Amino acid sequence: MPKSASTHVSQLSHKDIRIRRRALRSLFELDSPSNLEAFVPLLDDKDPWFRSKALDAHRMWAPRLEIDSLISLATHKSIDARRCAANLLEKFIGDTSSVAEILYQDEDNICKIKASKALIKSDLEGKFTNQLIESDNERIKIIALSSKHISKQQLLSCLTETSNFIKESALNQLSMKNEIITEEKLAELLSEGVNPLSIIKFSVDNGGDTMVKLANVSDSKVQKNLVKALREKYKSTDDNSIKLLIKNECFLILGRWLQGKRDIESDKLRWQIIENEEVDEIERSRLLERLIGRCTESEIIDKADNLIKSTKSELLKITAQNLSTAGNSR
Repeated sequence: MPKSASTHVSQLSHKDIRIRRRALRSLFELDSPSNLEAFVPLLDDKDPWFRSKALDAHRMWAPRLEIDSLISLATHKSIDARRCAANLLEKFIGDTSSVAEILYQDEDNICKIKASKALIKSDLEGKFTNQLIESDNERIKIIALSSKHISKQQLLSCLTETSNFIKESALNQLSMKNEIITEEKLAELLSEGVNPLSIIKFSVDNGGDTMVKLANVSDSKVQKNLVKALREKYKSTDDNSIKLLIKNECFLILGRWLQGKRDIESDKLRWQIIENEEVDEIERSRLLERLIGRCTESEIIDKADNLIKSTKSELLKITAQNLSTAGNSR
């Protein structure tokens, strides 16, 4: 240790508080992690200013040392010290489980949760995953669900939990693993209040009644994500799942799914929706507007002219008129 640093360290215990403060500031200016050990006794100082500076020293220098530099904090009687250690775990590169295991046993919830994240991050063999998934703490259980070691059976088991947050986290992981959930289970989850967004992919893969139920949900996020999933999986009106949506008159979702499709069957379905007076006029109008690039096609013009005569919607009449006029002017 350089002479100047040694002098400042010795002055940390000086009787004169002014000298102690100057010595502490000087050590911070030197910015040498090797001086951290000298700050450990200050964690028990009677003066709260020195205690806070001891924590600052750990925040500054501990991540530049080995994980053992946190042990004095993790085992300290002060909750502030232990929480400081818990917050610093994520700053370290490599295995932090030696300290995380200490903090996981802490009664403080923040310490346990931060430690859980570190344990999962350092979990090479699934040991901590199996331990944390059995926790009664909802947040810790959700952390365990993010582990790469979590098994399909553990994920499926979590679908029976009382917490919908746990169920949704398990569903997200099952989705990433391309697992299948039965229609019966999806219906059960939906009735239990699980976020429909967590169920969309499974419902589209199954192409059953749950998909139809979600197609009738008014939430815009559900609609958007359902259309996206349908467009990724189904390309033709001949697909059974699309036929099921047509049979159940899920026209709002179908209209959005049709965007960009130009085959005969898609056009047939498109006009079936546009001409249906029971479908929301704004959705029908949007379908018409998207045909502006095809306004030179005689069939499109004829359909638009017929719509002007038959529809009761003023919005549809105006949109159809614009489409017809655009076609006639070219």
